[in-house]
Amino acid sequence: MAFAAKGNLAGAEAERKELGAIESKTPPEAEFSGYFNKARDFLRLAGHILDARLAAARRDRQAAIEYWKKAVEVEDSLNYGEPPEWYYPVRESLGGELLRDGQPAEAEKVFRADLEKNPRNPRSLFGLMESLIAQKKTADADWVHREFQAAWKNADVTLRVEDP
Repeated sequence: MAFAAKGNLAGAEAERKELGAIESKTPPEAEFSGYFNKARDFLRLAGHILDARLAAARRDRQAAIEYWKKAVEVEDSLNYGEPPEWYYPVRESLGGELLRDGQPAEAEKVFRADLEKNPRNPRSLFGLMESLIAQKKTADADWVHREFQAAWKNADVTLRVEDP
């Protein structure tokens, strides 16, 4: 992902190929952890995420959106665990890509779905706020803005829609 973010597509593609090789060598029955999730599912999830980042780096938003949707499907198929075994809710990235693609109504649905699973997730609150602003749903956006500010009050990073 770092290679893709820096525009080094050849490096990112080489790493993606290596990830695919690792996935194919991983026994199907191999478990990732105590929640009975399969290691291959996590490798597949990582692969879809990397594919989405590569597509975005190539400025192919439609392909990126499709890969993000596949990543969300894999994440949703994982067994429940506390804490979740994947390090962040992938819907954040799908919603962000939809916003960057000019699809705020679709992004709103994605961010709302994430907030059902992860209440008060500040990144999804931010995305929801931005999707509402883009749709000129001012009153709703104002309410979500207050919720976002409360959830993000101790952060030292400024979120932007432009960031992947």
